[in-house]
Amino acid sequence: MSLRCSVFWSDAGGAHCLRELDMPTGATLGDAVAASGIAALAADASWRRPDGALRLAVWGRPRQAGDALHDGDRVDVTRALRVDPKEARRLRARGLKKPQGRAQGRPKAS
Repeated sequence: MSLRCSVFWSDAGGAHCLRELDMPTGATLGDAVAASGIAALAADASWRRPDGALRLAVWGRPRQAGDALHDGDRVDVTRALRVDPKEARRLRARGLKKPQGRAQGRPKAS
């Protein structure tokens, strides 16, 4: 029996790669990433934990490369957060505030 899974990688510039795989029963997350060839795209240190292992997640939840792969898993190769999510939201909210006073757009009728 085989396990169907996908491995996903995306960089900050919007480039991405999604590979659909059939892996043997008993395979690990690390096996799936190795079989996908995506590890070569994540060559710089920002994709790795301090111990040198790739940062991996399954459906958005952090996992280790040695964890068992399950049928239907989506393995994401991730990088560390650059900004705390709460702070990022605050910064976006400040930038999206409407200016005080009359809205710009159509000129006032005379």
